[in-house]
Amino acid sequence: MNEQILRELRNHSNSVFNRLNIELSEVLKRNFNELLEDSVNRMERERRTSSSDIETAKSAYTTFINQMYSHREKRIGQKDIVRYQSLTESKSSLCPLWPIC
Repeated sequence: MNEQILRELRNHSNSVFNRLNIELSEVLKRNFNELLEDSVNRMERERRTSSSDIETAKSAYTTFINQMYSHREKRIGQKDIVRYQSLTESKSSLCPLWPIC
């Protein structure tokens, strides 16, 4: 797996989470990291690892995270939280969204 691409997608996703002031539940963190890894593996398998492909993947993750944001659980005095159900609902409403699904 290309660690550089994974790091770029992870950093990009974290900046979107911070901008939206949300965090992922512990279960969702694991699943989201697996999703990032699967995306990078797919990009490599399809030989789509150019800088424009990486930007496309970042854009897809921004769209995906914004969709999860709409399903967040609001909390007072803390960051809002996104739970596992939000991931599955968001993914099913957006797919096919390369390289996520």
